[in-house]
Amino acid sequence: RNGKKYAYRSTSRYEPGKKYPVTVNEYLGRVDERTGNIIPKKSRAVSANFIDEAALRSRRFGGSYALIALAESIGLRDDLYDAFGADGDRLLAVAVAQALAGGPLSSVEDAADGCLVRELLGIGGRFGSPRMTELTQRLGEAFDSMETLFEKRLARAGHVLSYDITSVSTYGHMHGWAEWGHNRDDEALKQANIGLVTDRDGVPTMFEMYPGSVSDLATLERTVERVLALGAGTCTLVMDRGFGSAANLQRMIDAGMPFVIPGRQGTRCVKDLMSSLIKVRDDQERVRIHDGIVYAVIEADVAIVDRRRKGEEGEDSNDTAELEMVLEDDPRFANVSEERRLRAFACYNASKAAEDRRRLQLALADIEKRLRSMEPWAAVREQKRIAGTYAKYLECRVEDGVLVIERKRNAMSFAVNREGMFVMLSHGVNDWETMMSCYDCRTYVEQAFDALKNELDGNRWRTGDPKAARGRLLVKFVSLILWCEASKRLRSERDRTPVSATLQSLDNIMAVGVGDNWRVTEVTRANRGRLKALGLPEPAKRYVLKEHDHIPRKYLH
Repeated sequence: RNGKKYAYRSTSRYEPGKKYPVTVNEYLGRVDERTGNIIPKKSRAVSANFIDEAALRSRRFGGSYALIALAESIGLRDDLYDAFGADGDRLLAVAVAQALAGGPLSSVEDAADGCLVRELLGIGGRFGSPRMTELTQRLGEAFDSMETLFEKRLARAGHVLSYDITSVSTYGHMHGWAEWGHNRDDEALKQANIGLVTDRDGVPTMFEMYPGSVSDLATLERTVERVLALGAGTCTLVMDRGFGSAANLQRMIDAGMPFVIPGRQGTRCVKDLMSSLIKVRDDQERVRIHDGIVYAVIEADVAIVDRRRKGEEGEDSNDTAELEMVLEDDPRFANVSEERRLRAFACYNASKAAEDRRRLQLALADIEKRLRSMEPWAAVREQKRIAGTYAKYLECRVEDGVLVIERKRNAMSFAVNREGMFVMLSHGVNDWETMMSCYDCRTYVEQAFDALKNELDGNRWRTGDPKAARGRLLVKFVSLILWCEASKRLRSERDRTPVSATLQSLDNIMAVGVGDNWRVTEVTRANRGRLKALGLPEPAKRYVLKEHDHIPRKYLH
């Protein structure tokens, strides 16, 4: 062509269905006029941004990006590396996929295949069932690594911790871990118990796994020992009233652990404080304000002393057969040193009083309706079971074959007089505002349990091996840290969007690409607002993703 020679290789090949061979020509290069040799064709350089359009793939990006960024911002990724080494990023990847999937661990593989979580963390491999079984077994046996993780999370938690316990039902026996006990979900199944410690914002810091028959008080004693052993000796522990027996509080004082806990209304000193508050609750000098809510408050010191007359503890009392709580008008009060006394805060809130009355009246009306729908004598027999804690307000009898239900006047008067009242007990926390700020985190730990059971499929054990169960619980624990951290940040921005809805919206941000090169689609205005509420920057437009080992910066300096 134009006086120049070009070389081609011509090849004939047979194709099925065609009568004659097909000729294929392949260009080799230009022929040198002087030597006659073929000068090979130049290979065209491939642009760094070039992607074969035929091989393009799209993956969900925004949810995994946000959760991984949260893990890095709170030091969780570094803590997992310190505790589990190379398994740390794999554990984080499974936890992120679990949070995005929202179902059992078997759904993690599909969630991971549909997003870029593995690529963003620089790990390879799949999350199939055999690999998940191996990973959870390995994690469940790594007791020292778990202790390291808990120690590091406790060190980041601050000086206020909240503790609570829940039960998880199972159809198996889990090598003796599953036992009959107080099932909080009212299921007729064996269970294992989970104790959870969170910071004051409800973000989990450690967990414990107990056999189902172990009492709540025994779990608290064990947890306090572990928290102290892991170096959190200056923290204040916030608990529910179920842990507040006098003997248990005495152990906490002996251990030097500050705490905040509600008093039980059946305790004599609590009743006396409420009676005193009734007389002065309209006194303007008693007014205190916390978080925009108005309270009337009186304060007093309480001492734990030996009980004068031995007897069984009441169902709704802090007092036990050996110990009881007394106010300063008791002669035994002076025998207890000041540093070993409790501080009591009796509080009244008018809005809470109205809500308490509404709840009581609705509950009693519903119970009476159920009892009247039954055969009279059956209703009398089943009254306590149906009424539960409200049975003390009702009296049932049969007169001339007709069911008669009466509300007990004294019990109702006692309840009405104490509507809107509660008594808080503390040790090591001496002012009312600090005590109320500490107790705010009780709401958040209940929300954490709700997320664990309903959002992260934690309401049922799906394995009979206790080691695998502990490993699966660790995965859910890491997922729960990310979930609660996101909830905390949304709450601080007064964004009421649920975490699940936030992650679903962010997953509309897609990544398009193949191999190492990925391009992120446009971020909508709504998702920019959600990333801002989470305190996260917008993702970059392009990513070059390769497998790598994550190493915290402190090891690189």
